Order: sequence, then structure tokens, then C-alpha cells
Amino acid sequence: MLEKPPVAVDFALALLDLEGVGRVTALRLLERFPTYESLLDYPREQVLLRLKGIPNAERTVAHLFDRDAFQTAIKKAADDVTGLSGKHIQVIAHGHPHWPAGVSDLDRSNQPVLLYTFGDTEALAQTSVAMLARPPLATGPFEAAQVLARKLLDEGIPVSSAAQTGFDVVLHKLYSAARVPSVIVANCGLGKVDNKMRPGIAAAVKAGGILVSSFPPTHGPFDHDDADRALLQTALAGPSLFVAPRMHTPEARALDWALNANRPVFGLPGDDADDALSFPERVHLLLQDVDQDWVIAAARTTPTP
Repeated sequence: MLEKPPVAVDFALALLDLEGVGRVTALRLLERFPTYESLLDYPREQVLLRLKGIPNAERTVAHLFDRDAFQTAIKKAADDVTGLSGKHIQVIAHGHPHWPAGVSDLDRSNQPVLLYTFGDTEALAQTSVAMLARPPLATGPFEAAQVLARKLLDEGIPVSSAAQTGFDVVLHKLYSAARVPSVIVANCGLGKVDNKMRPGIAAAVKAGGILVSSFPPTHGPFDHDDADRALLQTALAGPSLFVAPRMHTPEARALDWALNANRPVFGLPGDDADDALSFPERVHLLLQDVDQDWVIAAARTTPTP
């Protein structure tokens, strides 16, 4: 059986630029037609069948088979990718050597079609531990999380963190100082990351880490995109640690997804606040420092997703 070619980034970008085409439609097409040439090998009716049940499917297929116009769109997308490359931003898609397979576990509505990356993409191919927390954090869980981060560092195990202030800044500093790669996931386009975060991110990238976003560089920031960030951050990793999560937050949603995806999930309890999330039974609670060795063991035995 012939191996399917990798998704062509310029084709994927041109698809997403079509009116009415979002992640679900693009992914359904790219799973069967990873390049524009492969799509044109099939009759229009078969391409339309691939989009059965998708709104405005006929209009989308008509745009795709308007060859001159769509090839112009692909050329524009290729020029955009070249322009981003000049800013050291690489756009990768399924089939790239370091494309993280774990994102395929996400629901289609949450799966990224492309990833915008700044740094060494090889960091995406290593099994990391996702560490998720939302300020304000009580002193106890904050310090326990730092103890775990230092243990992971001693073992050379990367973390997957967010690109926000507080807890994430501590992780970035620890990892860049130790010259251990980390994966930093933004909740906006790479060009919109908070200026206060940029020095720490630059140091992490210099240490072999990577900044990742599923959003185009000029997108956001918007509060509702933080759920996508938490899900992607968790999907990129093997085990995940949730520090004192609260109900109705992106972290609570990511925790629920990780359990349903049968990922190793660990928790650090916080204060008994009214809005504190009660950890589900399958979460391994780290009640003593010695329990943190469970996370290291899980990182060592969990394959890269």
C-alpha cells in the first residue's frame, strides 16, 4: 500500500481561506486529498460526496474546481508561507516529520489543520508532560508544581506549558535556565503573544524549545480561544498535570478530554474553594512529593502521542 503524501501547506491554507470553510470541512478534504493535484484526480461528484452533510458543500466544490482562481489562491498562500519563514515562523501540517500525532485524538472541531511554530520542531516529537494551571494559585499547589518541574528537569523530560503570565513564566525560566527543551502553546497568533512573555519565550526557544499556535499569526487574542489552547497543550503531551483546576475553565475541559482519551492524568489539589473542581476518580492525585515519581514513570512509559 502506497503511503499517502504529506498535506501540502499551501493547499491547506488556501482551503481555509475559502468562505465558509473551517476546520471540519478542511480536515475532511485533506484526509482524502492532501494536495490539490490529488483532488483534481477525482471527479467533482466524488469530492462532493466527501463533504456530504457539510453546509454549502456544492459552493465549496465549485470554488475548488475553478482551477485558475484556486491555483491563484494557492500561489498567494505559498507566498504567505515564504513571508512567515523570513520571520522564522514555520507552518507545518500532517505528514511533516515532527507533526504531533496526538492532535488527531482531538475532536475534528478542535483539531488544528496547521500549526504555526517558532523554534525547533523536533521538540514536538518528544514525550512531554502538560502542566496546566490558572492564576491565582495558592502557595501550596504552586510550590508542589515547581518541585515536580524540577524533578522532570533532572530527568530531561520536557513540559508542555502555556504562553501566559504567572505559573507559565516560572516553567519557562526553569527550563531555559537548564537548557532543556519545552513546548509553549499560545492562545493567539504568534504575532499577538503578550510582549511581556516574549523574553522568556525567546530564552526557551534558544534552549531548544518551541512556541506553537493553531491560529494564524495576526489572530486574537480572544478569551474563547483559550479552550483550544488548553486542549492542544494537553494533546501535544503524553501525561498531563492539572494544578488546582476550577470548574468551567479551559483547564477543566482539557482534563475531561484527557481522561476520555485515556491519557495519564495527574492532579494537584488546591484550596477548598467553592468553585474548585472535584477531581474525577481516575485522576492520580499527587498528595505527597514522593507521588510525583508517578508522573516521571508515566512520561517514561507513555509513547509520544
